[in-house]
Amino acid sequence: MNIRKLIFLLFSLGLIVGFTFGQGITVSTNSGLDVIIGGEVELEFVDVEGPGGFTNQDLTYQKVKNRSPHMRIDKAILGLRVNYSENLYYKYELRFGDQKANVDVHYARLTVPLINTRFELGKNKPMVATKRRSEGLPLIGTAFWKGREYHITSKTQTELGPIEVTGQLSFAMKRPFGTDDAAEDKSFKMLVYDDYDAKDGQTFEYGVAYGLKAYGISAEGWYYTGKLIDDYDWKTSLGFLPGYDDVVNAYPGEKDDLTHWWYGGRVGVDMQAIHIRGEYISALDGLLPRNGYYVEGSYRINLKHNANIEPMVRYGELNIERHPPALGDPATWDRNMTTVAVLYRLNSYLSLKLEYYILNEVTGGSEQTDEVTGITVDNSFVKDDQMLLQINFEF
Repeated sequence: MNIRKLIFLLFSLGLIVGFTFGQGITVSTNSGLDVIIGGEVELEFVDVEGPGGFTNQDLTYQKVKNRSPHMRIDKAILGLRVNYSENLYYKYELRFGDQKANVDVHYARLTVPLINTRFELGKNKPMVATKRRSEGLPLIGTAFWKGREYHITSKTQTELGPIEVTGQLSFAMKRPFGTDDAAEDKSFKMLVYDDYDAKDGQTFEYGVAYGLKAYGISAEGWYYTGKLIDDYDWKTSLGFLPGYDDVVNAYPGEKDDLTHWWYGGRVGVDMQAIHIRGEYISALDGLLPRNGYYVEGSYRINLKHNANIEPMVRYGELNIERHPPALGDPATWDRNMTTVAVLYRLNSYLSLKLEYYILNEVTGGSEQTDEVTGITVDNSFVKDDQMLLQINFEF
């Protein structure tokens, strides 16, 4: 880390002195309902390796988004929760950024104690998504379970002695294909199941998951199946990927194959200050198989006044099979990413995250020499390591 970044870090640490917020504001209405208002704000400093500036942009094709060091409000969330009874509430969150505002999640949750089951109806992440620990998600997390969907889910918990058994079911509107950032840089996006957006030819997705937990050790597995959105997914998304026609010619099947499934498993250890997790996902969409995994570990060091600091390391991969990467389309690249992070929590409402992402991306390119200038450029890789410094305020 150079002197400029170190000065910025020390300055930012100084900013957090005196900033604390309450955990939501509760308002009782005349009808007897309790409404809890809260939210969070994430202020970020992002620095990306690799060239930026006007010389790396083109009027017809923008090679990079913004590789100069910059600050931004990554998100500002204002949410409310309405408690209708002890077992029923409705949650609604508005998300604001520097460039857009939208309804992020909204759903109702009903708990039926008699059968130890919780039902959820509305827009949220898939039932197998995990709570964000570091700001940067694992590659397979971004690709498969980050996007919001409209769904009906159920979660049933049963205790068999010291073992907690969990079963989950999901019926959802299938999320369309889209692209998203591997980390913080927005230049080279990858293929993902995006946030739900109404499409003609809409299809559905069905999911089931089972889990076990005992003595701080947990295991979970899931399977989703359905069909591609006809014809947005196979024609507009997959059909325009460079090389997909070659896949159709090389493997048995039709270009309009609507096959869609993905499955995965996750194991974890959470004992006192220790956190370890591993996850694997495999998927098939049309004639395009993908798979990936990650492993992560962290250790929480408790400080005075309920503060703590948690160093964390993660390594993960995301691979696209049967599909040679094309330099012009980062969605087809194979990737691996190492994340090194230090998470500092001042209290329950205020935290600081310092994260560094080491990205390796198989572009499928090669060395090319410009006939006019004689300059040789190696297109087999991109400089895309990234640093993030974030202050998170909750209220």
